[in-house]
Amino acid sequence: MGAFDEPRGGALPRGPLAHEDRKALPPEARAFLEAMERRYACKLYDGKPLPRALEDYILECGRLSPSSFGLEHWRFVAVREAAAKERLFAACFAQESVRTASLVVVALARRAAAYGPETDFVKARAERFPGGWPVFREDYKGYYAFLAENGLLEHWAKAQTYIACANMMTGAAAAGLDSCAIEGYKEPEVLSAIGADPGEWLVGIVTVFGRRAEEPREKIREPFEAVVDYR
Repeated sequence: MGAFDEPRGGALPRGPLAHEDRKALPPEARAFLEAMERRYACKLYDGKPLPRALEDYILECGRLSPSSFGLEHWRFVAVREAAAKERLFAACFAQESVRTASLVVVALARRAAAYGPETDFVKARAERFPGGWPVFREDYKGYYAFLAENGLLEHWAKAQTYIACANMMTGAAAAGLDSCAIEGYKEPEVLSAIGADPGEWLVGIVTVFGRRAEEPREKIREPFEAVVDYR
């Protein structure tokens, strides 16, 4: 076995924090772990509308998420209308989770042209921080050059939406809701379905939310020791 080789696990093994050990954690931390353990990739929903407060809560979990350089590369398009969900269903390879969800969130990321240090977008975001754009530019320009020279700007931008997606899904689980992240989609069709300009926007990830209409499946993860390496 190599340094990172471990036996494979099956159904969710208990990590190092057994229930007795969790008593040492703050209540908020215990509640967060319980939400993480509750969440799974739900594939079928009851389709009933969610209260607006819960929809806003899910989207707020996305809005408050961190992003590289604090640029908030994203825009979240929240889809509730049946006709729009049907278009997204077709664009997402006919996945029933998209058709039956109460809320579908398409996380868009701005295209590469937005991220130059001199662009209006970067200047506007930068002015919010101490020292404004001049200070921000000095810190940002080297990393921007690395991304641009290696053709990574749009990969970097889309990666930020995954952070927001994860927080929205965990937040939903904490509220007793179910979710699933959707990476299988035809990007031009998703953009068309929501009326987004493909010259300006990329699809980062699609995420669906609602209350399950299926039996919850067993959560499967590798053992803690198989994926964590302390140095």
